Amino acid sequence: MAATAIQIERAQGADGYPTSSATPPRSTLKTVLPAVVLFYAAMMPNELRLLLADQYLYAPRMLGFVLLPWVLWQLVRREGKLQIWDYLFVVATFWMVYSFMIFYDPLEGLLRGGALGLDAVLPFLIARLSIRTPNDFRRFLVLVAPAIFLVGLSMFAEVAAGRALIRPAFASVFGDLSAYLDGVEVGRGRDFVDYRFGLFRAAGPFSHPILAGFVLGSFLPIYWFAGVRKWPTPMGLAASLFAILSFSSAAFLALILAIGLMMADFVQRRVSFLSWKLITCVAMMLAATLHFASENGLVSVLVRLTLNPNTGRFRTLIWEYGLISVEKHPWFGIGFTNYERLEWMVPSVDAHWLLLGIRHGWIPPVFMLATCAAAIVVLAASASRASETDRRLRVGMAISLFVCTLTGFTGSFFGGAATWVYMLLGMSLSVGLSPVFQPAFRRQVFPAWLPEAPLGQHQQGVRPRTRRNARLGSQR
Repeated sequence: MAATAIQIERAQGADGYPTSSATPPRSTLKTVLPAVVLFYAAMMPNELRLLLADQYLYAPRMLGFVLLPWVLWQLVRREGKLQIWDYLFVVATFWMVYSFMIFYDPLEGLLRGGALGLDAVLPFLIARLSIRTPNDFRRFLVLVAPAIFLVGLSMFAEVAAGRALIRPAFASVFGDLSAYLDGVEVGRGRDFVDYRFGLFRAAGPFSHPILAGFVLGSFLPIYWFAGVRKWPTPMGLAASLFAILSFSSAAFLALILAIGLMMADFVQRRVSFLSWKLITCVAMMLAATLHFASENGLVSVLVRLTLNPNTGRFRTLIWEYGLISVEKHPWFGIGFTNYERLEWMVPSVDAHWLLLGIRHGWIPPVFMLATCAAAIVVLAASASRASETDRRLRVGMAISLFVCTLTGFTGSFFGGAATWVYMLLGMSLSVGLSPVFQPAFRRQVFPAWLPEAPLGQHQQGVRPRTRRNARLGSQR
C-alpha cells in the first residue's frame, strides 16, 4: 500500500494533479467503514454522551478517540499522502488548542482546547484517509443514505406531533444537556422550541433546526450528481428535501443556492460560450451592484430576504461587535469568555467562522477557509479532465462544500453538524486530488448500485470528452 502511494506521487504532473498513469489506491468496502461509522455517530443526539475526566464525550468524539490509533497507523504507513492544505488545517486545529493554553493555564487550556481541536481534526483526517477515490465516496453515500433518511423522517414526525421527539427520548435515558456560561456548566440547558407558519420547527437529533436543515440540504447536490444507481439516490434526495421542515432561513437559502448552482451547471454544459469563470464574474458583478446601489449594502438586502428579518439584523450586529473583539484579540482570542456587545444582545454567535476568530484568533478561521477554497479549486480542476460521470460527482461535492462554507457565515456549527462539515472537507480534498484517469475498476461491492459504465476510466492518452475537445475534433 505504501508503494501505491509512492506510485501516485511520482505520477503527478507539473500542475500537481495525478496523470493518466497514476494507479489509484486499492478500493474496498472496509476502507470506507471508518468514515461511515463516524457519520452515523454524528447523526446521534448530543444527549448520548459519556462523562470522563470532567469532559463530555459525545458520540462523534467517542468514535474519534476510538479511531485515533487507526488514523495514526494510516499516517505512519503513508496510506494517504497529505498535501499542504491538510497541514494548513492541522495547524488551524493545533492553534485552537494553543490559544486556549495561552488564555487559560496550560493544563486547563489543553483539556478545553484539546476537545475542540480533536473534534475538528479527527473527522477531517478520518474522512481524508477513508475516502480516496470517487467510488469510495459513492460507497459512502450508499451506506449513509438510510441514516439521513431516518433523520428526515424524525423531523417529519416532530412536525406532525408539534413537539420534539428524538432528543427528549434520549434525554430520558442519558439525562438532559447542561447550560454553560463562559465555558462553565451552570445548570440544565433549555430545549429550543419555536414555530413558524403555525408549524413546529423540527430539529430531529440535532440541537437546533438550523443544523438539521443545512445538514440535510447539503446532500441535495451530492446525491443528484453522484451517479449512484437504484434506491440510494431517491432516498438521499428525499432526505435532503426534509430540510424544509426546519423552517430555517439558512436552510432555505442553502437549498436555493444549491439548486441555483445545479441549474447553472446544467446551462453552462449546453451553452458553448458559458463557463464557470464567466458565471462567477457575473455573480460578483451583480453582488457588487446590489451592495453599492442599495441603501445599506448587500447585507441589508440579504437580511430582508430572511424568514425573520429581526434575526437577520441581529446577525449583522453579531458580526459588527464580533469583528471588534477579533481586532482587540487577534492572535489568541478570548476563549469561552463572552465578547463585548450591546447589553440586550444574547452571547450566542451565529457565525461559525467568526466564533472561531473570537475564541482562538484569526488563524483558525482563515486557515480553515483557505482549505475549503483549496478543496473547491482542486475539485473544479480535476472535474475538467474527468469523465462525465466523475465530473458530475466532483461538481456536486464542490457545490455542497461551497454551500456549507457560506452557511458558516450565517450560522454556527457544533455537534454532529460540525463533524459532517469537517468530514465533507476532508473527502472533497481526497476526491479532488485522486487520479483522474483510473484503470479498470473491479466491482467488489454494491455492483448493482454503481453506474453502468466504468467510473473515471479513459484509455491511456485519450482526453476526456469536453466541449473544447469536441470542437477541436470537429475542426479536424
